[in-house]
Amino acid sequence: MQMQVAYDYEYQLAVADYWEGRPTMEPNVWVPALPLQMTVAAPASNTDLVVSSGGQQQLVQKSADHQHAVELMFKEATQSLKHTVDKMEMKMHLFPASMEVLAESYARPKMVSMGPYHHGETPALQQMESIKHAAAGHFIDDSGCSIQEVYGSVCAVAGVARSHYDADKLGDLSDDEFNPMMFFDGCFLLQYMLFWCKDDSGDDDGTAPAVRVHPSLCSVFSANDSRIFCDLMLLENQLPWVVVDTLKNFMPGLDMKTFIGLVKTNSLHARTALFYNPPELDDSYIPPHLLGLLRYYIVGTTDNSTSASQVEIDLTDKAEKVSISVSVIELAEMGIEVTANENKEELRKMCIEKSCFTGELRLASVSLDDANASFLVNMAAFELCTTPDFAQVDDEMSTVCSYLCLLGMVTDSVGDVQELRNKHILEGGAGLTNEDALKLFNELEKHLRPGNSYYSIIRAIENYRSNRRPWIMFYRFCYRNRTAIIATLSAVAGLAGFLGTLKSFK
Repeated sequence: MQMQVAYDYEYQLAVADYWEGRPTMEPNVWVPALPLQMTVAAPASNTDLVVSSGGQQQLVQKSADHQHAVELMFKEATQSLKHTVDKMEMKMHLFPASMEVLAESYARPKMVSMGPYHHGETPALQQMESIKHAAAGHFIDDSGCSIQEVYGSVCAVAGVARSHYDADKLGDLSDDEFNPMMFFDGCFLLQYMLFWCKDDSGDDDGTAPAVRVHPSLCSVFSANDSRIFCDLMLLENQLPWVVVDTLKNFMPGLDMKTFIGLVKTNSLHARTALFYNPPELDDSYIPPHLLGLLRYYIVGTTDNSTSASQVEIDLTDKAEKVSISVSVIELAEMGIEVTANENKEELRKMCIEKSCFTGELRLASVSLDDANASFLVNMAAFELCTTPDFAQVDDEMSTVCSYLCLLGMVTDSVGDVQELRNKHILEGGAGLTNEDALKLFNELEKHLRPGNSYYSIIRAIENYRSNRRPWIMFYRFCYRNRTAIIATLSAVAGLAGFLGTLKSFK
């Protein structure tokens, strides 16, 4: 068979030699990196390979060098893919294409940019650059070190930081532009983190901490706290942790346990906790950036206290099939009620609790304002980008996706959202309206990949259904005809009362 396309002679040699010595195959073989309309005939012998262009060129000699070149091309492509996968967890990801419909609201910063992806792309972001310079100046003063020492430490890790960004998005950004960007953004971020700790940074005796945020910066942070926090939690607006960790060494006044504890306790909830227990830091975990760090502790990690009732992995033998989703009506007809989990700080605490006659789907409660909605969406986007296959990793790697998919599963109408508020799963009266929350849940349910915890809940529901079929049939009948049953019971009670009255007269 011939290739009816003009191609350079050297490449034809490479293709010819690649197939030399291989077992006989089907007549038409597609070679990767060649146009689909090009076909190569499997050779009849080591020397009989015919490749023509317009019926004029014929090749009948093998070339080991060109065979090696093609094999090297495949090897490099394989290594490149492996390198990309290995870097997945530490990369500064772009917002997933599968969630593009949400990008306008939840992917682009409005007030402050971190890193090169959105640097100075709007007047508002450009205006914040002068605040970053002021933050860097105060950072240098508080560190007690020279600017050469602090900036030099950032330059020393800038190459590593640069490798975490998408090269295509960096374009022709030079080191003379990239390195100062890392320095100013890192100083600003650490000053903001210290601002969050301002109420808890003193000693028990009331003395002032070693480092305080300058009053001028406090004024800016206080006036724009919600918007800044929202921007700093965006997936496309992250700073490599190697930069943050390097600069953190010059700021001894920042207590990471306090900062993480405050965010974990207060960021997703309507009520501010006056007392909390700072989490124990896991020194083995190296985050890619601030969003990854906070997601790690907000999700929580598996511990030995997890009861068997919280996760049901295996389907019961009585199950005939399993659904991939369960509607609100189905849950109600089975007697499963959606309730708030007592543990409000860790999203992973989702489970099915069974009682004698009914069950409960327990979910962590959140306050759904703009900042918290953005935080949840970007944590889910982070999980999608860093974990191609949820089934191959621990449940914690897909917890936020599971949580949001379950919220989408149990909300089919505005009334369902209101029911979540009645059950205190959605806290507070401010923030997104019921209509906005329903739209968000529906979009997330369509565009997210459910995680392991989601499927564990689905299997637990199926086990509940399969093990209680007779009772569920009775309960479903009562649920569907509850109005008529209540009316009948009321009538019977009224008749009984009337007959009792007549008897008393006699």
